[in-house]
Amino acid sequence: AELMKEEHNPETEEYGISSLTFVANDMPFHPERFAKILRGFGDYESANNVGVANNDSDDDGAVFQGVVRTKGQLWLANANAYPVRFQTAGTQADLRPEDTPFLQEIMKKIDEQERDQVDERSMTFLQNRIAKMKEDGFWTDKFGDRRSQLVFIGVGLNKAKMHKWLTRALLTEEESVAMGGVEGWKNLKDPFYNGQLPTAHFEYDGN
Repeated sequence: AELMKEEHNPETEEYGISSLTFVANDMPFHPERFAKILRGFGDYESANNVGVANNDSDDDGAVFQGVVRTKGQLWLANANAYPVRFQTAGTQADLRPEDTPFLQEIMKKIDEQERDQVDERSMTFLQNRIAKMKEDGFWTDKFGDRRSQLVFIGVGLNKAKMHKWLTRALLTEEESVAMGGVEGWKNLKDPFYNGQLPTAHFEYDGN
């Protein structure tokens, strides 16, 4: 998981406005742990009064206190084939799977079939996209283009706390092994869509 540096802007600093970009492409989010930390959005009045004293707080209460706007993509373990769009505005949050699966999942489905069933133009397009992603650092050998990337904008953000709890919400290697690997991820509970996420989005059926 990465903590990306924000641009220096004196005007936004004057009003306590800042942003945090979180990126993780080594493991997906554990759906229940991610759901558990989704608290504090829109509470920017309290955030201004918290100050630096609680920067090292180890509790998961109001992790996103002060966040006014969020936008990005989730990689959830039990929706392994599809990116999940995540955005917030004030206290309202929206989380929904994208229609198009991860590119690596498309290539996996093609490999399971006969490649000569895919027209040459489409195959070239896919291969060029993968090459560009590899060049830009958006592709890993293990998980391809699967990644979570979220941008949080707000007032008085406790960035250290946010990054800590986002990282803790990721599935661990040890948990994955205990589940029997990637196939076991689909058995994780779905706190967002009452079990529909793994049913519809864990694998790409080619349609």
